[in-house]
Amino acid sequence: MEEKTIKSLKAEIRKLKKLAYFDELTGLLNRRGFKDAANKFLHQISREKKGHRRKVTLGSLAIVLIDLDYFKKINDTHGHDAGDAALKHISKIILNRARDIDLVGRWGGEEIILGLVGASENDAELVANSIRERLAKNTLAFHRKKIHFTLSAGVSCSGGDIPLDKMILMADKALYESKYSGRNKVIKYSNLTK
Repeated sequence: MEEKTIKSLKAEIRKLKKLAYFDELTGLLNRRGFKDAANKFLHQISREKKGHRRKVTLGSLAIVLIDLDYFKKINDTHGHDAGDAALKHISKIILNRARDIDLVGRWGGEEIILGLVGASENDAELVANSIRERLAKNTLAFHRKKIHFTLSAGVSCSGGDIPLDKMILMADKALYESKYSGRNKVIKYSNLTK
């Protein structure tokens, strides 16, 4: 094969990998990309705890599941372009708060998921509240209109002993409680079991 063809094929493979693991609208990881990366972290934590390394460097993974409050109202009032702009807006706020090691993905619709590496449930609650407060203060300018919106979030954590799907389900239950109890708040899963 010609060198030009090989370079072209490599570029196409990179493009396909990006499409397979990243959300086109927000640039965040998509569901598949997030799950693959988070499972790698959980596997590493599990290996370190079983003695494959002398020192545990990661320790835990906290999950924050975020849902924009009244997102349908944004779409219905201002149109789907405004909804897309809102998703990009919240994505930027989250990425500015996240560390390079953290995972940020679009879970589906208006839900965004964070994987905070090495964070405790309390750490994750602080991060989620910080994002919630920033969003409440930062209106979205869209076609000369200012759109205000808030978020609700649920938090869970694992030291490598809980599978990712269960951690996400736990965060989802906490998110549901956040929505059910008035919105614009962050709830930890551990508070539901007390």
